[in-house]
Parts: sequence; C-alpha cells; structure tokens
Amino acid sequence: MLRPLFFALLVLAFVGDARIFLFVLNRIVFGSHREEKPPLHWLQFAVPPLLVVLTLLFWPLHQWIAVLADNRLVERITPDPIESVLTSLTLAKIGATWLLIAASVGAYWILDRFRMQTFKDVPVPGTRTLASDTVKLRKAHVPFAFVRNLGAHNDVYDLEVTKHEVAVPNLPASFDGYRIAFLTDTHVASFMRRGLYREAVAQTRRFDPDLVLLGGDFVSFARHIPLMAEVLLPDLEARDGVYAVLGNHDYWADADGVIAAMTARGVRFIINRSIAIRRGDDAIALAGVDEIYRGKPDVDAAFARVDPRVPCIGLSHHPDVVDLLGGRRIDLLVAGHTHGGQIRFPFFGSIVVPSKHEARYAAGFHRVDDVLLYVSRGIGAIPPLRILCKPEVATFVLRRSLDDSHETLRSLA
Repeated sequence: MLRPLFFALLVLAFVGDARIFLFVLNRIVFGSHREEKPPLHWLQFAVPPLLVVLTLLFWPLHQWIAVLADNRLVERITPDPIESVLTSLTLAKIGATWLLIAASVGAYWILDRFRMQTFKDVPVPGTRTLASDTVKLRKAHVPFAFVRNLGAHNDVYDLEVTKHEVAVPNLPASFDGYRIAFLTDTHVASFMRRGLYREAVAQTRRFDPDLVLLGGDFVSFARHIPLMAEVLLPDLEARDGVYAVLGNHDYWADADGVIAAMTARGVRFIINRSIAIRRGDDAIALAGVDEIYRGKPDVDAAFARVDPRVPCIGLSHHPDVVDLLGGRRIDLLVAGHTHGGQIRFPFFGSIVVPSKHEARYAAGFHRVDDVLLYVSRGIGAIPPLRILCKPEVATFVLRRSLDDSHETLRSLA
C-alpha cells in the first residue's frame, strides 16, 4: 500500500508545486507593483528551480519506501554505510515533509476547482445574462470543435459581445432600460489586425448605448497612441458621452499622450472624480477611480459629490480597487486588467491573473459587500494569444426590476 499511496501523493504534489508557483507569480510578482518591471520579478525565475530541488527529494523518500517494502531495513543499516544511510534518511524526511505540504496544496486546489465548476453557472443576485454573440474575424485553424474546446485554438480574433441586465435599487423610471457599453484593455498594436478594434467599435454602435465606458490599457507602447486614436475613437459615441480612466500600461507608455489623443476625439476622463447623468429631474452618478498600480486612487475624491441615495455606476481599471471602497454603494462597478486570465486550461481555468485575489475576480459578475463588480476579459492581448478566453465587448441594461424585463431581453438577443 505504501507505493500506491506514494505515487498518488506524488501526483498531487506536482499539482501543488504548480499552484505554489502561480501563487508567487500572481500575488507577489504581479499582484502589486508600481513600475513596469516589478521589484520582485526575480522570484519568477528563482522559485521554479527551488521547487524542482524540493521535488527531487521525493526520490530518497521513494528509496526508503522501497527498503521498507522489501523488509530488508536491518540488513541495509550496517556500521559501514551508516553515515550515508543517515544522510539519505535526512533527505527522505525533508522530501516527506515537502511531499505532504505540496500534496495538500494540490488536493485543495483540485477540490476548489470542483467547487468552482459546480457553482460557475449560478447567477449573481440582481443580474441576468443572455447568450452572447461571437464575431469570428478569422477562420478556425483547428477543424474539430471538440479539440478547440480543449484549448487547441487561439481565440484572439473571436470577439464576443456579452449581454447583461442589472437590477438597480431605487433606479428612477427614466433610467429603466439605460444602456451601457464597456470596452477595456484594447492594447492597440500594429501587429494586431485592425479589424478587431473596428469590429469592437461597430458592435458597440450596434448596441446603441446611452453611455460608453473605457477601462484603460488602451496601448502598451507609446508609438501606438496615434494608431489607437485612428482605429478606436473616430466612430465611438453614445448619447451621454464616452468616459474613460487610465490603465497601468497607459501610465507606463505615456499617460499624457494617451489623454491628449483621446480628449481630442471627445473622450472625457473621470479619474478620481464623478459626474451626474441626468434625465430631466432624475440623475444617476458615474464615478471613476484611478489605477492602483501606477496611478493614485483617491476614493474620497471620486465619491465626494456622490449622494449615497442615488444609484451609482463605477469605473476603474483594476478589480482590486474593490478593496479600497470602504463600504460605499456602487450598483455596477466595471473593471478590466485581468484579460480573464488570457490563457485558460480545461478544468483549472484562469491560472495567471495579476491580482492579489488571483482568479477570484478574473472575469464576470461578483457581489462584494455593497458593490456589484463586473470584470471584463478585455479586447486586446499582449502577446497576441488567447486560449479559451475570447476578447469581450460587455453590454449592460439597467433595470428597476428583472421581473418585468423579458421584452428587453428579447430585443437584446
């Protein structure tokens, strides 16, 4: 029984090693840094060899298990090889300790993924999601759908338009049916097909929004700012305007250049401030909070003029901003940054997510205290690779109640 148990623990330990590395990568290396190159970037290169060394110590443990299984332990321990035996026993103890630790981590990860798979289709209260539309801008390069569903396909040009309804308490009747389109993380670059960005704008216009929100990371490199203005902004419009915040890549590229190019095209930035959107005597608030990596998020300034009794829409780049809100009410907070994980695996889902919460807020709706958070997968990709994670244009319709919204749902379908 020792050998089967050992090999079962060995498999779990390998899974655990992977999970430990991802924990370090997501939470420590990429989880919180102000510079483009995180100060602890060396950990992503140092941790894998360390895990390999610890894993190699499973071999002395295996040797001792073989000795016990053969019942020749006494014969092996003689005065001559006693020193080497003690050394081997010490290594086996270290290996056994790490085996139990890594296997426990691996078992927890697998059980947690089973839990997530079980509840992934449970809707967040106050939300309703329709079947989305997917616009394929490139023919599938893998002919078999079941193989593509296992990840053998680059989704980078399969643009998905997601459709959601959100119930907002005490929403004024004049805002019932209010339409919001959200685009984020475009990462406009010359090596990407321009049709992707233009199709995202076309799908936004097709939705006929009252409001367009842009979540930052418009470019990764300063040289692409003119291209971004050319392919993304000319036809982007909404009845109540287009509003934006910056992302960490915009700061690293050229924040002033991004703002200048976008404001010249009519985009208004709401960084640490709010505005009121009015319909006659009725109003809802729109508040923007700065990016948490390189920006200077000031929640007090952003909500200084927001009446807590008034419905509020929030905009920020990074979903971790939800930790800074201090109990404030936001009926819909939209964010990006995660790219939905960008590369997902069957069963395990998003594994590399630059957030201290890792995959918890990788994509979709989340209820956090008095905040309804929606995280978009974004549009662009650096590098241009998406596996089981389509680029997304997210659309929302605000409703006073979801009980009487069937006609609106049909019109969105």
